[in-house]
Amino acid sequence: MSSTGRSKKLASFNCDEDLWSEFRHRCQEQDTTATATLTRFIQLYLDGSLDDLEINPLDKRLDERVRASVDAYLATHFDLLQSKIAALSEKVAFLEGLETATQLPRSNKKAAIAKKEPLFWFIQQRAKHLGVEISANQRTKIEMWANESYKERHGQIPKKQPFRGTQASAYPAADLDLLDATIKGVVAQGHS
Repeated sequence: MSSTGRSKKLASFNCDEDLWSEFRHRCQEQDTTATATLTRFIQLYLDGSLDDLEINPLDKRLDERVRASVDAYLATHFDLLQSKIAALSEKVAFLEGLETATQLPRSNKKAAIAKKEPLFWFIQQRAKHLGVEISANQRTKIEMWANESYKERHGQIPKKQPFRGTQASAYPAADLDLLDATIKGVVAQGHS
């Protein structure tokens, strides 16, 4: 540094030629000078306004900094994103189950069920699969009790979906233990 007048010093530093040229051009566009801009930057830096500014001679590339920011965001929002993904997966599974259970012609339904169990079951469909015949009264009891068990497990009753021209509760395959136990319990009660 050399002295340039009262309480002022001439400062020099090494800078990439293209970077310096772009900086000076930007200063001109903003109707200011490189000196005024650098002096203001130094003031902001000294008063702590730029503490979160990472200045490192070996500064990371922009894409690396963006990736780090995205990773930090994902880390703080992981649970929320995971629950949204789970909800979407459940909806997709439900729709696939409906397609398997209700959209195929009867001849194709048997083939689809033989190949792959549906993701969702209706009471009549499950009773038939278990080889059990149920009456309309038994179906109503099964639905009432199975819905109550489902609600205890999930905090809500299962969604109703179209089944053979009416709305019926559709039980996810993951909850077949509830449905099967209820069907067997009601059928056993009817035979006693």
